[in-house]
Amino acid sequence: MTMKQVDPGMEVGPAPVMDVASLPNDLVNAVKFGPPTDEDLTAVAALRSSSEPWKSRGETQEDSLKALTLLKSSIHVARLQNQIVGYVTVERDGPVPGAAYLRNIVVKPELRRHGLGAMLLDKALSVARDMYRKTIALRVDPSNAPAVGFYRKAGFTTVATVVSKKSGKLRLLMSREL
Repeated sequence: MTMKQVDPGMEVGPAPVMDVASLPNDLVNAVKFGPPTDEDLTAVAALRSSSEPWKSRGETQEDSLKALTLLKSSIHVARLQNQIVGYVTVERDGPVPGAAYLRNIVVKPELRRHGLGAMLLDKALSVARDMYRKTIALRVDPSNAPAVGFYRKAGFTTVATVVSKKSGKLRLLMSREL
């Protein structure tokens, strides 16, 4: 009998937790943005699957990797000290005709409330402008008060309440001019 060696696949757990005390004082200049490599997608998938709303939906890292692979050209990763600390996904078209679509902003949990979300949003706005869009839109769960407040503070206004095709739950459709 012949035995065939099977590649067990690459399973990557969550990245190590960053020491917030060792963050650089000038976080804006320390964070670098770029497109994800194929290897980065595994780390991005681990970040996504361990964040809400995907975590509560039971999305596995493999599910996240499949979804992110389809969105790869729209993903912009944020790196700090050679570690992926967040990402933003911006698509040319979305639910508002003529507006860029901000699909996701995800930040490593220990780095939240340190300005990284705002930096990712700024990157999304820049990408949308580079797409020659004049407006950017997004959907957000109305019960996610921190996210709704974050987007309102950044100049987004609610233009409609819509029902999510995936979950059947209500979402706020928000947009802002660029």
